[in-house]
Formats: sequence, C-alpha cells, structure tokens
Amino acid sequence: MRVLLISATALLAGCATVPATPVEPAATYRALGTEPFWSLTLDGRQMVFTEANAPGVTIAEPLPRAIHGFAGDIYQGRRINLNIVHGQRCSDGMSDRVYQDRVQVRVDDRSFEGCGGPVTARP
Repeated sequence: MRVLLISATALLAGCATVPATPVEPAATYRALGTEPFWSLTLDGRQMVFTEANAPGVTIAEPLPRAIHGFAGDIYQGRRINLNIVHGQRCSDGMSDRVYQDRVQVRVDDRSFEGCGGPVTARP
C-alpha cells in the first residue's frame, strides 16, 4: 500500500511540472442572409451582428458556451441567439456560393434566416 501512495504522489508531481500545450484559437464562423442583408461573425471570443440597412449599427457580445444539440449548435447570448443546423447545404440566393449550414438568428426581437460556415482562406 505504501508503494502505491508513493508512486501516485510521484506521478502527480511529475504532471505538475509539464508545461501546458497552447490551445489553438477557434476558427472564425460566418453567417449571412439577404433581404435584409445581414451578417454574424463568431471569432472564438465574441459574436458580432451587423445589418446592411442600418450602417454603423453593430451588436457585439461575448461568445457564450455552445449548446451541442442533435442537429447543430446553439449560442444563447444576451441579445443575440444563434441556431446552427449543420450539414444542411444552403445557398444565399444571390451568388453561386453554397454554405455547409443553415442558420437562424434572433437579435433582440427580430428573426433572421440564412446560411453559414467556417471561414476558410482562399488559395
């Protein structure tokens, strides 16, 4: 029994001296919609909503912890709520671009629907 306690103590002491591996920042996720034109960006730290017909009006708040649901992720902020339905390919209706997700956004008392996906660098 005494040997087991010494081994466990030595193991814990060894773990305390190992430096932590840095965590990579989360990928940027962008959602957008038309009629009215709007966009929402999640950058790993915050959610930022803008609407084209309201220039200068931007709503930003800290990124809440995601609720992982059956079909996707839900973010419930103070003023912004985002529901991402993964794997439902979506076209914005204005371009040939196809996004991997459908999204529903609620900002204050207004609802928006659109498309979304991770932002990737273009070659």
